Amino acid sequence: MRRVIRPALRRLLLLSTIAILCSSLPLSAQSITAARINEVMIDNVDNYIDSYGKRSPWIEVYNSSAGTIDLAGCFLTDDPQDLKKYMIPKGDVLTVVKPRQSVVFFADEMPLRGTFHLNFTLTPEAPHYLALVSSDGSSIIDEVEVPAAIPADHSYARIDDGVRTAGAAAEAWHITQHTTPGSNNVVKDKNEKINRLQAADPNGFVMTVTAMLVVFSGLLILFLAYKLVGIVAMRIEGRQETLRSRLNSRLHREPTEVVSTTEDPLVAVAISLALTSELEMGGGEAPGRLTIQPRPQLYDPWSDKSQMMRPTVECKRLKA
Repeated sequence: MRRVIRPALRRLLLLSTIAILCSSLPLSAQSITAARINEVMIDNVDNYIDSYGKRSPWIEVYNSSAGTIDLAGCFLTDDPQDLKKYMIPKGDVLTVVKPRQSVVFFADEMPLRGTFHLNFTLTPEAPHYLALVSSDGSSIIDEVEVPAAIPADHSYARIDDGVRTAGAAAEAWHITQHTTPGSNNVVKDKNEKINRLQAADPNGFVMTVTAMLVVFSGLLILFLAYKLVGIVAMRIEGRQETLRSRLNSRLHREPTEVVSTTEDPLVAVAISLALTSELEMGGGEAPGRLTIQPRPQLYDPWSDKSQMMRPTVECKRLKA
C-alpha cells in the first residue's frame, strides 16, 4: 500500500511545481509589458546632460505598472527592420525600474560609456521610429513615431505618463518645452480646492474673515482654559488656608477645667453614705474639709471571719 501511495505523492508534487513555474512565466511577461517610451528629445542644445557632461538626444522609458520591472535583456531600436539593434545589458541593478519611475537612455552612439548609452543617434531633420522590444527580440512592447523639425530643447512627450491611447498619436503625445527627463511628464502645480475658492472669493474677503475667526476662537479657548485653571487653583488654596487656620486655633486653645460628673445613682449614694459616716465619727480637722483616718482594728467584730466560723465536732475532738 505504501509503495502505491509514494509514487502518487511524487507525481502530485511534480505537477504542482510545474504548474507554479508555468503560472509565474505569464506574470513576469505581463509586468514587462507595462514599460512605455514616455518622452524623447532629439535636439539637445542646452538641456539634460549625461554623467560625462555631454548633451545628446535621449529617450525616457517609464514603468506604468504598480510593480517593479527589469529592462535587462530587452531591446531599443530606431529601425523597424532591426528590432535587436541595442540590447540593454544584463547584470546592471539600475535597469530595475520601480513603480511609476523612469530611466533615461542617451542616443549618442557610444555604447561603451555604459548601460544607458545607445549604439545609435537621432537627428532633428528627419522623423524617427523608436521601439522597445521584449527580450525575445520580436515582441514589440511599445513604439512611437517622432516627427521631424522639433524645436531645440523641446521634447516629444506623452500628455499623461505611460498612458497608451487607441487613437492617433496626436491624442497621446505633444511637443513641449517643459522637459522632464527621469521624472513625471505631468506636474500638478495647481490645487482644485484653491482654484474653486479663488473663483468664489476673488477679493479674499472670506479668507480674511475665516483666518480672523480662527485666531480669535483660539485665543478665546485659551482664555477660558486659563480662567478655569485659575478658579480651581484659588479654591484649592482657600481650602488649604481654612484647614491651616483651624489647626492653629486648636493648637493654641487655652486648657479648660474639667468637671467630672457621674450619672450613676449608686455611686452618688455610696459617696453620701461615706460622707455621713465620716461626719458622725467626728472626722475632719477643719470645717469644710474631710479627712480620712485609719481605724485601729482591721476587722470589726461582727465582720470577723473567725467569729463567724464555728468549729465542728471533729475539730473539738482533735483539740481535746
